[in-house]
Amino acid sequence: MTLIGYDRVSLHNGFWQDIRAKNAGISLKNIYRRFAETGRFAALRCEKQEKPSHIFYDSDVAKWLEAAAYLQREFPDKEVGAVIDDTVRTIVKNQLPCGYFNSYYQVYKPDRIFMERMEHELYCAGHLIEAAVALDECGVNAELLPAMRKYADYIYERFYVRRDTGFTTCGHPEIELALVRLYEHTGEEKYLTLAKFFLDERGVRAEEIYPWMDREYDQSHKPVRQQREAVGHSVRALYLYIAMADVGRLTQDEALIDTCRALFSDIVRSKLYITGGAGSGWYGERFTVPYDLPNAEAYAETCASIALAFFCDRLAKAGNSAQYHAAIERALYNNILAGESADGKAFYYVNPLEADRQYAQYANTVPGIPFKPLLERVEVFDCSCCPPNLVRLFARVGGFAYGEEDGVLFVNQYISSDVSACGIDLSLKTELPYAGNVTISANGKGRLALRIPVWQMSLTCRVNGEYVRPEEKDDYLYFDVNGKAQIEVNFEMRPRFVYANERVRADSGRKAVEYGPFVLCAEQVDNGGELYGIEIPSLEHAVTERTQQGICVRVPARRLRSGDALYSYLPPEKESFTLTLIPYFMWANRGKNDMQVWFL
Repeated sequence: MTLIGYDRVSLHNGFWQDIRAKNAGISLKNIYRRFAETGRFAALRCEKQEKPSHIFYDSDVAKWLEAAAYLQREFPDKEVGAVIDDTVRTIVKNQLPCGYFNSYYQVYKPDRIFMERMEHELYCAGHLIEAAVALDECGVNAELLPAMRKYADYIYERFYVRRDTGFTTCGHPEIELALVRLYEHTGEEKYLTLAKFFLDERGVRAEEIYPWMDREYDQSHKPVRQQREAVGHSVRALYLYIAMADVGRLTQDEALIDTCRALFSDIVRSKLYITGGAGSGWYGERFTVPYDLPNAEAYAETCASIALAFFCDRLAKAGNSAQYHAAIERALYNNILAGESADGKAFYYVNPLEADRQYAQYANTVPGIPFKPLLERVEVFDCSCCPPNLVRLFARVGGFAYGEEDGVLFVNQYISSDVSACGIDLSLKTELPYAGNVTISANGKGRLALRIPVWQMSLTCRVNGEYVRPEEKDDYLYFDVNGKAQIEVNFEMRPRFVYANERVRADSGRKAVEYGPFVLCAEQVDNGGELYGIEIPSLEHAVTERTQQGICVRVPARRLRSGDALYSYLPPEKESFTLTLIPYFMWANRGKNDMQVWFL
């Protein structure tokens, strides 16, 4: 399938356009302010500081530049434009004559360039390349692209031609997918050759790694085509898998594509949170073993879900399946959205599915406890990969909506927007994710395919006011368009239970509640504390209410009460009350709270 790029999709006012506008007016500027205050932009001047800059400050700025490029197309801002131009000039000015640019190594370790595998050199280069491509394709700034092409040429010369570097593959994948983007943008074959080289060389020999980590941590434990299980650092893994899917598609390497499908299956069958969070283990930010999905200590890094969405996007390009778009939808409306606060100023790096305020307060006062729960989002982290990553994804969210294959226009995500493809001018309006109605105005001659969401309870279709039963195949509804047509589809949306596999020990015997694409949660501010002892017998009398923030679901529930004894020979009493549930992504916007996703 050819996915229709964000640049061909015009969003209407609605859920996603509101988020993009907020990102353009608030998030992007606030991230810049915090990055400037913490020295990230100053580091690009390549001047020695009393306190050395971090090894991956360049990547934080690069992701900000990329996000700014996408948003400038639709939300032009002179202040942002001036920052972009100044930042690009600073990079170009301080780039070495050979093409190399890394603010940390040029200043603090010039004699160790391309000698330290785990220190993110090529990772930073990859994000700078992605930023350069975005700035150029959006018509925002054309100066960074030739500079980053020169850098990519230098990487090609050192790693592929001369092979005189201290390592062969980077400890943090990213350069591979960036080189593919550069190849697709410029048509220069050697960038694809280099991306394939980095993939082919990973795991074929023992290379430097952190002494406290195993080789699964950075996916160098075996050659990539032999990797059938998702292991190690989840962001590293998924960035690698994105590149594998890209290179497999572009070189018609079926072994790589087959490997990617196996890795996707491993993740969604036994290693993915109900929220679309990936990477459950806080030690090493990693995939662990099948069904190990703890709630309170869930890592589920925001960047890992973003990478999962892009991985599914690439898999769809290599061979479409509705399951890839369903996984994107789950991640988008839950784990990814939860990464940004309602006001657009603060962010989550980690996304737990359970929070205990009392324990979190205790854990944050004890130096020896390595994992410290965070009950409120913050504006900047020491490792701040997630904030600009979120904004760059939201800025081009329209690119997830549509695809074209064999003359058929596919609707993969329901986002209020316009697009023209496959002989059809299409305008889609919807109240999703809060209500399941979709209205499509189509004009032209062609064929449409609308994805059937996994969460819908039933559906009805009308074409030009007449009820119809469209052709259904592989989780898509098919419609023929000849002239003007109005297609109305209503996906019934009501609260429903979701049960975990009994092998998920944290959730065995429990259930969660979904409403449409949303996973719901309970917060202390609405329900009082002790949320872990709540039983929901039925959803028969659940009431869904539209609120200023979106929706809430009120459902009859019971709270277990055991008295003061730590242990008792008597079963707990059950106190009836009305439980208020809200979308998971909205939690932690009203102060420090207990929070729960799974219930008795």
